[in-house]
Amino acid sequence: MTFNDELAAFRAAHPHIASAEMFMVDLNARLRGKTVPIEALEKLAKGTMKMPSSTAGLDFFSEDVIGGGLAVEMGDPDGVIDPVSGTLRQALWADPVCAQVQVVVRTPDGEVADYDPRNVLAEVVARAAAAGITPVMAVEQEFFLVDQAAPLPACLPSGQRLSAGQVYDMDVARAMAPLTDKIIAASTALGAPPEAIVTEYGGGQFEINLHHTDPLTACDQAIALRRAVRETARNAGLDATFMAKPWGDTVGSGLHLHLSVCDNDGRNLFDGRSDAPNGVMKHAIAGIVRHMPGSMLIFAPHLNSYRRFVPGFLCPVEATWSIDNRGAAIRVPETRGKGARIEHRVAGADANPYLVAAAVLAAALDGLDAKQDPPEPVSGEIRPRMAAPLPLEWGQAIAEFERSSFCAHALGHRFR
Repeated sequence: MTFNDELAAFRAAHPHIASAEMFMVDLNARLRGKTVPIEALEKLAKGTMKMPSSTAGLDFFSEDVIGGGLAVEMGDPDGVIDPVSGTLRQALWADPVCAQVQVVVRTPDGEVADYDPRNVLAEVVARAAAAGITPVMAVEQEFFLVDQAAPLPACLPSGQRLSAGQVYDMDVARAMAPLTDKIIAASTALGAPPEAIVTEYGGGQFEINLHHTDPLTACDQAIALRRAVRETARNAGLDATFMAKPWGDTVGSGLHLHLSVCDNDGRNLFDGRSDAPNGVMKHAIAGIVRHMPGSMLIFAPHLNSYRRFVPGFLCPVEATWSIDNRGAAIRVPETRGKGARIEHRVAGADANPYLVAAAVLAAALDGLDAKQDPPEPVSGEIRPRMAAPLPLEWGQAIAEFERSSFCAHALGHRFR
């Protein structure tokens, strides 16, 4: 189905919707775009709608990055935007309800913008396909609900402040159901139906799990989920934060990525039919572990990101892997059947899901190509010096990233 077909079907199904919000995802995972009358999406369908090509490369404070090569150095020309198939959906939180559609950027001369984070992931997925590999991914997203009037966790409808120690607490889940049910409905309307929502370790902290699908769709859904969470929370008089570490005395929030790889017939290549990872899974783990230090800037992109890496808070500080151990950087929940997969637990909730997925998948592909084995898995309590340390300071992570020939190849020299 073309976007023109999608648009016609959407307008026929929702004749009351008069406006649409179009956005792209920048390098910091912030959404940037504009609101237009629904009729203007016909220009998007024709490929004649534009946005400044520098939009993808703005910093977190919406400033041009001097030296980035996307703004003043080029005269800040317009780039062409294309719709992402399947993202034209209803934004249920809006009053009145409006449409929402995600876009990607092309360069002023019409080429694929290899600095657009979604395009970065698409290139890695294409390399996997050329090798006969079909990746399957799912995202788990953690966040905190926050009081708008004070920098504190949200309160229950009863007025009681949410506190630490609420992990899997069904009383809290039931009390917050009027809000979380609306989040589920809003996310589902955007094409990102949650698989589960649970209360987490921190006061006011929740985790929402999304379904396994192809990498691009998995990340599109993660972006849709974040927006549904934020906007629905605001309608309820709360804020939602995806900071990696909002408070220093409790846990941080992560973005956990589950990965399996299939062949062209859909068979899970990680299915080892035993209690230990098979050779294919081991090779993938070896690549991910080997390139983890150099990729740390992708997983922890901001200064606040590094406050999350504290021993004892189930956040990895070394490049470890394990069988079903949540303290390790790589957890293997299953080794048999369709569910055989790797869980990557390093990235913070503030990371860009497209770039996280691109870095993890590219490292796994490199491991499969090299056919090397990983170090020994860890078990039990995770203690210091069990594996190679990760760069746990922002400047150190930047230096490791700049030195990494893997990142330059995996993510593209233009992106770097």
